[in-house]
Amino acid sequence: MICMQIEDAQMLCWLRSQLRVLSAWREELVCRNETDLEAVTRLEQHHQWLNSELERLDPAMRHHG
Repeated sequence: MICMQIEDAQMLCWLRSQLRVLSAWREELVCRNETDLEAVTRLEQHHQWLNSELERLDPAMRHHG
């Protein structure tokens, strides 16, 4: 859980960009021949966690996310 107050739109924008980076990284890992399934699983868990935190912090994410 993110413990700081997030009132700044730039911080939310940055967090959304991190979610896009995680998505791209996940897609890249899945496409590799030598994919480490444990790494993909950890990355997916982090992606899901960040997505749920963003939805909690910015309810508009639920409609656009």
